[in-house]
Amino acid sequence: MSEPNRSLNCPRCSSAMEPGYIIDVAYGTRAVPKWVAGLPQKSIWTGLKLSGRDQIGVATYRCRRCGYLESYASG
Repeated sequence: MSEPNRSLNCPRCSSAMEPGYIIDVAYGTRAVPKWVAGLPQKSIWTGLKLSGRDQIGVATYRCRRCGYLESYASG
């Protein structure tokens, strides 16, 4: 997972934002969410078909003052 190479300020209150991530929890596992190219296609076995699709980790920034979250899929 990569993050934007710049210092971010909150678009709502202009305070500093700190890097972090949101977790996906499923069946006792934890993972960083990923952005997937294209529209979702259902799969009977796995829920969604992902074969051959680009997947990029999502970095999330949180405003220290107001709590606003902003996510980026840069990779």
